Amino acid sequence: MANLLLLAFFGFLGGLTRAVVGLLKHYRINRRTKFKLNYLIITLIGSAVIGVFASLLITTNYSLSLVAGYVGIDIIENLVKIYRKKL
Repeated sequence: MANLLLLAFFGFLGGLTRAVVGLLKHYRINRRTKFKLNYLIITLIGSAVIGVFASLLITTNYSLSLVAGYVGIDIIENLVKIYRKKL
């Protein structure tokens, strides 16, 4: 159980890193748009879940969980954008 929580933490940390980079980019380019806290919370939880699943499927490696949390939510976000354009 503790191992799963640690994997989730590293996935969350990967998502948090991605969020900080995204926020810096957002405020540098477009300062007038409001920040969506709900979106941030959902993506951080998603990053934690993706980090756990990716690490359990391949190996229980914390660095993989970190990278999966960073990259995984980005892949899902882009798939949602593609799906929305088709509708």
